[in-house]
Amino acid sequence: MVLFPDSSYRFAPFEYQKKNLAPTRTKNGISYDSVVYTFTTFEIDSIQSLQLPVFVVHGKDCTRVLAERRDVYFKTAVVVADSVQLQNLPLKTNTNYNPVSWLFNYPLTSLIVGGVLVLLLALWLLLGNRIRKHFRIKGLNKAHSLFLEQYNGQVEKTLAGNRVSAETALVIWKKYLENLCARPFTKLTTKEIRETQKDEHLAIALQRIDRMIYAGGSSVREPFDQLRKFSEVKYHEKLAEITNG
Repeated sequence: MVLFPDSSYRFAPFEYQKKNLAPTRTKNGISYDSVVYTFTTFEIDSIQSLQLPVFVVHGKDCTRVLAERRDVYFKTAVVVADSVQLQNLPLKTNTNYNPVSWLFNYPLTSLIVGGVLVLLLALWLLLGNRIRKHFRIKGLNKAHSLFLEQYNGQVEKTLAGNRVSAETALVIWKKYLENLCARPFTKLTTKEIRETQKDEHLAIALQRIDRMIYAGGSSVREPFDQLRKFSEVKYHEKLAEITNG
């Protein structure tokens, strides 16, 4: 395989404008590839040289093969007599737009992107733990506030005579503790919770709420307050764990 130089190649003293590739032609088992380059130059030398390479690919490497050096002869289009004053020099004005091919600066872009990535990595290594703590605490506070809002709302409905809300409040409490403590509170009975938590006040509160739900006991605030106090204790324990972790 043969590669022709592209716009990233240095063609000094010429400047690359465009190239036109011709389809590969095969004759007598030999393939021919050709390309026509268009260059510009802003040098004032009357003779300028150009030597173009091609690159022959060999596996993981390639060999540069140089064509014969060619000289380009330039003919002067404007001749100014020594006696002509600059201010009297007849000039032809052309303000028409001349489109120029836009070249994307890949090396500079790569450096900028690489620098930004290195900076972000350094910031993450320095502040990553603090950032994680911040968002975990923020999520913890949000979840606790949402729990209190939903739980207190169901408790008020229970005290107003809606016994269905007592069961709803208990389910909300269990789901919150399940997410907070990573334990299956929603699948545990009152007896199982009492055995795992070893909190007599919590056990009594759960039994009183069970009587409200299943035996038609009177609706009172005290057992619900006890459940809320227990959840707040677990919330502060989790908050301290994250803060000191």
